[in-house]
Amino acid sequence: MEELEAHLHPQAQMKVIEALQNKQDIQLILTTHSPNLASKVKLENIIICHNKNAYPLNNKCTLLAPDDYKHLERFLDTTKANLFFAKGVIMVEGWSEEILIPALARKMKKDGLITKDITEAGVSIVNVASAEFIKFAKIFLRQKEPYLTLPVAIITDVDVPAYEKELAIDSGGKAIKKGKNNTYNYLKCCEIEVTKQSLLRKEEIEKKFNNQSTHVFVTESWTLEYSLLISSTLGKHVESVLLDMFPNIDTSNYGSELAKKLLGKDIKKTEFSYQLANLIDPNSDDYDDSIKLDTTDQPIASLMEAIKDACN
Repeated sequence: MEELEAHLHPQAQMKVIEALQNKQDIQLILTTHSPNLASKVKLENIIICHNKNAYPLNNKCTLLAPDDYKHLERFLDTTKANLFFAKGVIMVEGWSEEILIPALARKMKKDGLITKDITEAGVSIVNVASAEFIKFAKIFLRQKEPYLTLPVAIITDVDVPAYEKELAIDSGGKAIKKGKNNTYNYLKCCEIEVTKQSLLRKEEIEKKFNNQSTHVFVTESWTLEYSLLISSTLGKHVESVLLDMFPNIDTSNYGSELAKKLLGKDIKKTEFSYQLANLIDPNSDDYDDSIKLDTTDQPIASLMEAIKDACN
């Protein structure tokens, strides 16, 4: 069978796939370019064709464990199944990265850091909605050669906080309270210790994920939002976004203010990324052409390296 998606609307496609998979004692070969169909087919029955090779995704060929198949089949919806058709894949752990990475890639192309942006390079961004990348990454990892050469870039962060909570104490030595909620001071952690823990965490993540054509790119400074704030090229723009979102914040210490929002879960990360993406993206009406990206800008260097890896 060939390209059901060319002849049937999506709901009918789903019904056909379910009916075909319930057939007994018959072999069926179906070709498709539809993530809608691929999301419905059992993962172990999919074969990826890439660079004149065929790569079956059954458990005799991949590094996936039997339980991984059950897990992934529940999460490989239409939006994630596009990874089967991409020329490169960028895996991210949340909506913030999914919003920001395409804008950053278009800006990188404009600044001459890459020749093709994500769309032109045929790269799919897959939001796994958590830091559980390993199951998704194993889809592309082979037990033996030929290995799948499709570039897979994983973007994550160390999650070692740069600030910590400390209860505010009054002159009598008692914790200050405001209603039912404690009032906290947010103190910058020991930078030497944070750096040490961050490097150890980065090494642990890289050892776990770097394999074959799959590479992990780790932001070394706490979270994506904090890394962007301390970026030499984007920091001032992050400050303007924070001030727009929170007009009453203390502008003398954006780091502490952002820490309060992150640790208190008071920041809408999607809104933050959306506003910042509008400033970065050359296709946006709010684009700020004064921004000049620099690959030596360490807090966000891993983001740019991941985009290069997938797009080139």
